[in-house]
Amino acid sequence: MLELWTNLSGAQQILWGLAIFFTLSFLIQIVFALLGLQEIDDDVTFFTLRNAIVFFLGFSWGGLACLDAKYSIWLAVLIGLIMVAINFLLLKGLASLNIDGNLNLDNAIGKLAVVSLSIPADGGCGKVNISFQGRWEELEAATKNEAIPTGQTVKVLQVSGNNRLIVENHS
Repeated sequence: MLELWTNLSGAQQILWGLAIFFTLSFLIQIVFALLGLQEIDDDVTFFTLRNAIVFFLGFSWGGLACLDAKYSIWLAVLIGLIMVAINFLLLKGLASLNIDGNLNLDNAIGKLAVVSLSIPADGGCGKVNISFQGRWEELEAATKNEAIPTGQTVKVLQVSGNNRLIVENHS
């Protein structure tokens, strides 16, 4: 085994060292994820330890393949970057699965919204744009007080029996 290692060039030794270390790191990362010890954040960022591990995993194995095939080592850098991009897109997709797709209007209570279709006085129906549960929605809204014009910021007080938001002027 030692003879095999000493017959490798310096670049091959470095790349094999990186490949072994980052492959083990990647496997540990997968085990943690499967055991639920590692969460996927809703706000997936590009520069993370996870992406560094994936880059060096792709770079090291790609570098070994490039050296054997007599290609430039820059191709290994490209392979590492492609693996990071794939990892980033996969994690972004997984993070979006964490968001509950069912809209619970009670989660809008206390939130601020912007009137998109003026709301008439005394229970008339208008519309508001509101962000809750990780997405923007345009929902029907009513007020118990004076009319509220388009563009005005309102606060959601409650949800009526017919799934209409009851709002008040927020000044």
